[in-house]
Amino acid sequence: MSSAIRTWPRNTSDFISSWLLPLGYLCLLTSLTWLEDRSLYHKLFYALMAAPALLALILQPRRCAPLLRDPTFLAFLVYASWALLSIAWSGTEDSAGSLIKRPLYISMLFTACALMVEQNHARFIQVIRVASLLIIPLATYGLVDFLLHYSSGARLIGTGALDNPLLSSHLFGFFCIIWLGWVMTAPVRQSLLALAPLALLLATLLATGSRTPILASALAAGWLILCCWNLRSAILAGLGLACLAALLMLFPESLLNRGTSYRLEIWQLALDKIAVHPWLGHGFDAPLAISVPGISYSFSEPHSFFLGVLYYTGIIGAALWLSMHLLALWTCWKHRSDTYFTIAGALVVYGIGAGLAEGGGILARPKEHWFLTWIPLALVTALNIGRKLREKA
Repeated sequence: MSSAIRTWPRNTSDFISSWLLPLGYLCLLTSLTWLEDRSLYHKLFYALMAAPALLALILQPRRCAPLLRDPTFLAFLVYASWALLSIAWSGTEDSAGSLIKRPLYISMLFTACALMVEQNHARFIQVIRVASLLIIPLATYGLVDFLLHYSSGARLIGTGALDNPLLSSHLFGFFCIIWLGWVMTAPVRQSLLALAPLALLLATLLATGSRTPILASALAAGWLILCCWNLRSAILAGLGLACLAALLMLFPESLLNRGTSYRLEIWQLALDKIAVHPWLGHGFDAPLAISVPGISYSFSEPHSFFLGVLYYTGIIGAALWLSMHLLALWTCWKHRSDTYFTIAGALVVYGIGAGLAEGGGILARPKEHWFLTWIPLALVTALNIGRKLREKA
């Protein structure tokens, strides 16, 4: 009995890391496409990832040691700490306790990924593969339904809890880049098999009618070209230019007719507000209302993640935010001979590109924006921890 009591913390922690967290990670990556209620998405993350990861750390605190040696996670902690400190001068209406939960959720994502890799690296990679396979029929159903009910000017949203074309593009773009990474890095036969899912997800991404993902995909493709630098790189560069030319010739309205969607005006007004408190920012969750002349409603986001970081946490916060991403990219570049580091770096680059003209909130609860920032960064951290553990073994 005493032996069972002594081993209970370890056995419980192992069960969480081996089974509960992989299930939660699979749900995090895919369930927006098959859950009808967005609140269930949050609840699944809390129940299957955040709470179990926290419990595992309470049972075995020493398991957080690899995380505290990872540069990307440490950079996140510094940035999150600065954002929380900025509550002191923020005009937010939310309580400090409510705001503290947000970086805690994100830190539990990092923790969960690290625990999975520490427990079973192969299973963690397998979850990513299963999620990438599962998204294929879900994307197919959404694309076919969109084409069957197409009307002029319509834009694909997707299935489940997805409710906005631009936000849907974050999820589809995430998996599109994963499949592009496999096409670029897998053995020839497997690479050819990955072309069909890649084409399907690319078509789904384009059907959302969002233009920012096109730029983001081009940047991610550039990363893959530099990392691989082989015949496939030349083919990808040529195909990319050919696809862009085809889009301009066949569907010029999809790229040009909507103009800048008031982005330039929004950015200028956001910069004017940032200039009021440039170094410290307005504070985490400070009110933001951008009123563009000629529009009857206000924008609550600057439609740029970087401008959002500047607005809320100032130049100091922006420097920390950039450092977090640069450290992640440097880690991926150093270990680019590893397929998954190459793909993870492409996902980070895609997120940076997609965030150039979209979003603006920081340290949000689980939603589509996580596919641009926190999920890729947590993946880099997990891969780096897994690499170090394998080297020690």
